[in-house]
Amino acid sequence: MKVRLVSAAVLAGALALSTVGAEAAPPKTLDGKKVKVLTLTASGGLQSNDKDNASLTSVDRADCAAPRCARLPFVYKPAKGVKGDLMATVTWTNPASDIDLYIGEVLKDGSTVTVDSCGGFGNTSEKVFVPAGVLRSGRTYVLVVDWYRSLNETAKAKVELGGSTVKTTVPKQYDGQLPGTVFKVNCGL
Repeated sequence: MKVRLVSAAVLAGALALSTVGAEAAPPKTLDGKKVKVLTLTASGGLQSNDKDNASLTSVDRADCAAPRCARLPFVYKPAKGVKGDLMATVTWTNPASDIDLYIGEVLKDGSTVTVDSCGGFGNTSEKVFVPAGVLRSGRTYVLVVDWYRSLNETAKAKVELGGSTVKTTVPKQYDGQLPGTVFKVNCGL
């Protein structure tokens, strides 16, 4: 009986260590040669976070976690000769769902700060283009899919090096480009 209890305790400890190890595994490196694209498929379930609308300017959504957000961490390290522009994309099926997209930099303390974001609405995709000069090689970043409103939605997200730019259709004063504006809307096209 004692042997079984000890064996069960050892097995449980080994499982706990393997789970912690899996979560603590380093993120993949996005270098543009060996790894050009990283993908994430996630489900948001049924949720509405409309109550957060009043706090959009005071909360950094790049720091949110499940179940509100899905996260794909990566190390940004363009290989020699690779243009380091970054394109992040998320797609879903129902335009009544509102999914927002963030690129965040993971700081040394583990918190995340937004580098760029897309807060469009009434569509089924969003994109964020980050030019190479904004990101620092060797740093860890994260693609964040925010389920602002999800009607049992499954989203597919990707982050890639060398993506094209996003077409601008809205004047800058309404597009989150100037101080005092909330977030971009051109990013969803």
